[in-house]
Amino acid sequence: MRRIPDELVDRVRQQFDIVDIIGEYVRLKKSGRNYMGCCPFHNEKSPSFSVSQEKQLYHCFGCGASGNLFTFLRDKEGISFMEAVEQLARRANIALPVEEMEDVESPEFKRRKEMLRAHDLAAKYYHHILMDSEAGRPGLLYFESRGIARSTIETFALGHAPDRWDTLFNFLVRKRGFDPDLLVEAGLLTEHPNQKGRYFDKFRGRVMFPIHDGQGQVIGFGGRVLDKDMKPKYLNSPETPLFHKSRHLYNLHRARASMRRDSQVILLEGYMDVIAAAQNGVENVVAVLGTALTSDHMRLLQRNVKEIVMMFDGDAAGQKAALRSAEVVRDSDLTTRVAMLPDGLDPDEFLKKYGREAFLRAVVDQSSSMTTFRVLALRKDFNLSSEKGRDDYLRAVIQNVLVEVESPMELEKQLKELSEEFGYSIEAIEQELRMARKSKPAGDNPDRKWNTNRNNAERVSIGGNSAFPPHVKVERLLLSYMLIDDGVARQVQNTLADEFSVDEHVALAAHLYAFYAEEETADPETFIARLLDPDLVKIASSLVMETEAEIFDRRADLVVQPIIRSLQVHRLTVEAKRYEQQMIDCGNRGDLEGMGQANAEVKRIKSLISTLENANVTTTSF
Repeated sequence: MRRIPDELVDRVRQQFDIVDIIGEYVRLKKSGRNYMGCCPFHNEKSPSFSVSQEKQLYHCFGCGASGNLFTFLRDKEGISFMEAVEQLARRANIALPVEEMEDVESPEFKRRKEMLRAHDLAAKYYHHILMDSEAGRPGLLYFESRGIARSTIETFALGHAPDRWDTLFNFLVRKRGFDPDLLVEAGLLTEHPNQKGRYFDKFRGRVMFPIHDGQGQVIGFGGRVLDKDMKPKYLNSPETPLFHKSRHLYNLHRARASMRRDSQVILLEGYMDVIAAAQNGVENVVAVLGTALTSDHMRLLQRNVKEIVMMFDGDAAGQKAALRSAEVVRDSDLTTRVAMLPDGLDPDEFLKKYGREAFLRAVVDQSSSMTTFRVLALRKDFNLSSEKGRDDYLRAVIQNVLVEVESPMELEKQLKELSEEFGYSIEAIEQELRMARKSKPAGDNPDRKWNTNRNNAERVSIGGNSAFPPHVKVERLLLSYMLIDDGVARQVQNTLADEFSVDEHVALAAHLYAFYAEEETADPETFIARLLDPDLVKIASSLVMETEAEIFDRRADLVVQPIIRSLQVHRLTVEAKRYEQQMIDCGNRGDLEGMGQANAEVKRIKSLISTLENANVTTTSF
């Protein structure tokens, strides 16, 4: 794969501080020489995500995620390395010449760009059909019947897909020359299951809602039927290289500015709810895309706000949606409130009936904490007119809700309200709560699917030395020295060369040898920035971040030579064992000549081991 010249990558990288970039996604706090925060790649309560301003690297001691600012954006945004460079280059006003960009575009990158171009053209075409053709009149009448103004239609680029099999196919394939197989992969066309090579439009007879990523690029569509007999009522784009419903939120790119200004987001259920709210001047609104709220959604929101108000329909389905979301939001740092609308109305209907001011009052004055919502939601499962039903309900609240409440103020509020309603003293309820907490299984939230086993002593982290055999630990230590000392790397190249036991270590060493062939001095930041293999980036970053700074204060030549010898001894020991097994096998089949040759090799290798061990006292034993 061809690539951007290293000097351009370096120039882009030098324009940014990794603390600032990651700080847009993670709340970081200064801790010693580094910055710490909760990892954006896995759920955790205690911060284990470290960012080094000095080294311009990050590493999570919980899940092992490591890298530089490019790999962070790549993994966080689900984009390619090239796109991460492009994104930062745009922010820094650094031009990447077209001919140079063409040189680095892999087939996958080109395919993704073509998918983005196809989605952009499709959105414009659907919008043109809606606004400027007779074929779009049914869609326009539908939006008008829902009270959507022309200006709002323009703002949201709404469209219409006529009830024909080949409208988009003709436009993108026959007129624009797109590969139909690429459009199938992008979710815009469908191939006939029994007739290969026959394609038809994915969306037909529907009003269209373009879905954008955080940068405002169209990555998918939602479509609503106009014919009541057509199923399903709502159809979203399938999972594609561009669109992942668990990672994106409808209207985020438009709402982000107001979200940050107000430090609040209103989370709704559907496209029309968002559009109706925005039309009424409520700008900080987003919606999930045909799925429950996910941890990826929460990470998107945490970058921008301090409070989420979930406003779902007032019916049973809306309550279930809010409860499902509670599973995800309760471990976040965000304040979460729930506003349930009356009379089974959805936000669109509520706005039409009561208007913007009533909508905002429901958000501000009539919303409850997530804890209160969960407490109230349990009521429907119990007969509160009987003493047994009330006691069972109270125990259920304690065991399922209160045991998870960490805020002292929130807990006191709940205890007081339960005491007043059910006639038990606060002390008695607190005693039940203490008993319930004691009876919970040990460990870090063992009942949750995102359990990290942090307290269960079962975690295997690529960053923890206990995860590796002794000789692998020593190889990692040697590679750490090679990353920060060019002299060590050259010494290793002349002795061990590629004699590492782990394939990734062999590859990393080879990259280091090539790097020092061009560069006179060590520069871990630049070296890692030039690595394209994500596994090697992860290993190199973790080595630089994990290794205690104190060991590098010692003279490398006093430490490295014993390490090299210990690895040579290990390799020879493994080889000797292989010949010892060969001796046994030859003896079992009566091959005396073969047994003698193997025995000679064992003696030769053990002599070499003895020489190495006597040359210096090794610092590490196996």
